[in-house]
Formats: sequence, structure tokens, C-alpha cells
Amino acid sequence: MTFTPTAEQEQALAMFRFGDNLAIEAGAGTGKTSTLRLIAGSTPARGQYLAFNRAIVQDAKASMPEPVQADTAHALAFRQVGKRYAHRLKSGRQTSAQIARLLDPGPLVVPTRAGRKGLQPGSLAGLVTRGVTIFCQTADDEPGPRHVPYIDGIDLPDTAGRRTWANNDLVRAHIADAITKAWADAQDPAGRLRFRHEHYLKMWQLSRPTIHADYILSDEAQDASPVMRDGVARQDLAQLVFVGDSQQQIYEFTGAVNALAKVPAGQRTMLTQSFRFGPAIADVANLLLADLPTEMRLAGSPHLTSTVDRLEVPDCVLTRTNAAAVNRVLTEQQHGRSVHLVGGGPEGVAFAEAAERLMAGQPCWHPELACFDSWGEVAAYVANDPNGSELALLVKLVDDFGTDVIRKALGGMTSEADAEVIVS
Repeated sequence: MTFTPTAEQEQALAMFRFGDNLAIEAGAGTGKTSTLRLIAGSTPARGQYLAFNRAIVQDAKASMPEPVQADTAHALAFRQVGKRYAHRLKSGRQTSAQIARLLDPGPLVVPTRAGRKGLQPGSLAGLVTRGVTIFCQTADDEPGPRHVPYIDGIDLPDTAGRRTWANNDLVRAHIADAITKAWADAQDPAGRLRFRHEHYLKMWQLSRPTIHADYILSDEAQDASPVMRDGVARQDLAQLVFVGDSQQQIYEFTGAVNALAKVPAGQRTMLTQSFRFGPAIADVANLLLADLPTEMRLAGSPHLTSTVDRLEVPDCVLTRTNAAAVNRVLTEQQHGRSVHLVGGGPEGVAFAEAAERLMAGQPCWHPELACFDSWGEVAAYVANDPNGSELALLVKLVDDFGTDVIRKALGGMTSEADAEVIVS
């Protein structure tokens, strides 16, 4: 190693050498990656590095010693299971009406205080696909009614304002067979419904896979969904090292909920000395951490001078979604600032070009829009289909800015080195 480990990093290494499973809570900038390299470099044994984020894995491939294989959980699952379904990953979006024709859930009428409410096959089919997605995020063995999301508005709350379930239970029972049918279709190489990466990851976990390594480094473990966590936790022939920061969880949409606290680890330790910022930022971070259910407190590096102040015109902007990032790029350009979107904007450009074809009455082959014959159908889908929210922000971008503006903005961005504003 080319650095002197801190006392906390030395303690993590000593715990690894003890041989039991280990969980490391690593605060922001506390040398998580260097700690993992320290652990990997301490043994000639075979290691497997795993993370959810592909960019993090690419960095790990460049920095880990040779006996360590670095992969995303999806890459591991694809090699063992998913390659049989590679052709199905090319399948495009389907409307709920199209899904209903394949699954045939049938309509349902439920009693309400105002009379009776009818639920059409398309709405029920949308619930089925969302139920399968939720199942794929869990460690459960079979999909069932418990995976169907709650429908607001068909059951009145009780006197304490809590949810009631009479009509929701009727819906769940009504579509139970359709959920079973949808999951069977996902497992069929010749299936007709849309196939997604979540499906082969779930099949991999259900296959009770063996990861061929003497120890496994599970990075960003706070963001591991139950399906990923279960796939790693069952590796009883390997020593498991889970590393992450429970206070920086950003993948809750994949089903990750306080994942690091639930991993099977006989030993636990913390990394709190940050090398990313000085004491002034650590002080603010600790004010926030004090309001969260954690014992984590950060120490800023005394060698770094940090300032906490108001910045009227930021030069870096972080967003939660790709569509929001594109929206920020367009807004910055409208204000005359040169801007760069990290990773470029090929997805936004492709969507705009496909939208342009639909507006011109021409067919398009974009996987998200190929099932539509016109832009009006896309707008109606977003407004009325249970699955339409997935496209809502991208559609709004097209409607607000126009396809030509989006294509020019994302196709001719300033380089990162020359940009006044960087968006990620």
C-alpha cells in the first residue's frame, strides 16, 4: 500500500484476519476503497468484489489486486442465468392494455361507500407487472398477493386514519393467477411479456448460486436490495465483508431498506475519519447525523481547508433522475451558461429523436416508444396508464422544450474541463 492506514482501517483489517463475516460502516470520504484494497492486499486468497453501481465496479477493476474479480451483481447473475434471456432484453415497453390481452386478468367491480367502482383489465395488468417487480426485489421464493402495491381510494381509512384492506384484498385475490402467469412468462425464454434485468437477477438468487471466491467484498451494501443481499448472504463457504454507509442510501427504489443493518456479520466496525473535507464541513455533517438514527460522527481532515457558505451560482448540480438532469442542462443553457452532463446525454437524444418520428406520423424503434403509433398515444399513456409515470418526466421535457432543442443541447455539450456547470 502507498498510504499509512488509520487506526480504524487497521482495526478493520484485524477483524478481517479473524475470519468472521464483517460489516464496516464507512462515512463520507473515509477511505472505504483504500480499506477494501488493504483487505484484498493482505491475502493471496481469491476475492470477489460486488456492487450495484457499474461505475463503482469499473473503478474497482482498476484498483483491486489481481486475485480479486470485480462485478456488479447483475453481471454475475447474467453470466450464470441471464445470458439465456439476452434476446428478451431487447423487448420494448408494453402498454397495460397490451399486457392485459396477454394475462387476461378480467375486470373487477368492488363495493364502495359511493356505490360500486369498476377496475378495468388494463389497470389490473399494470398492478400485476408492478407486483412482479416488487417480488423481484425481495428474497421471497414465490410471487403472491403481498407483492401487489396498495391501491389508494378504494378502501376508506378507519377511525384512526389507518389503511383498511377489504377491497384491496379483493383485488389481490382477483389478480393472483395473473401474477403467477406473469412470473412464469418471465422464466420462459420464449415469453411474450417485457423482460427486464430484474427478472434474471431474481432467477439467479432463486437458483441458490455459488460465488466461487474465498471472500466477498460487498460494496455500497446499504443499497443492496433484499434479492442481492440474499444472494450474497447464502455464500457460507466464503468470508463476507459488507461495506457501506447507511446514511447515504440512494437506491430505495430497488427495495433496499436499511440493508447494512440486516447483513449476517459477526463483527462490526466504523470508518469515521474523512479525507474528503475539513472540519467545517464535518461539523455540518454531524449536525445532520445527530438527527438520524445512527452513532456515526465524522472527523474532518485537519489538512484540508473547507468553507461552508452560500453559493448563488453553483458549478456542480446533482439530481435524482436522468430526466431531471437533462432538464437542468436545458435550463442552464437557456441562462447562457456552458454545461456538461456527466456520462453525456445519449438516452435523452435517442428519446427526442424517437418522439420526433412519432410526431411526424412515422414508426420508431425506441424500446420505450415502439408500442405507440403517435405522440398523442404517448401523452394518453402517461396521463392514464398505471405504468405511465415511468415516462412522465421525459415526456414533459419534450413538451416543454421541444425535440430539436433537446437534441441540440445534449448533442453539442461543452466538455467537462471547459464547462461552467457540471450536472450529474
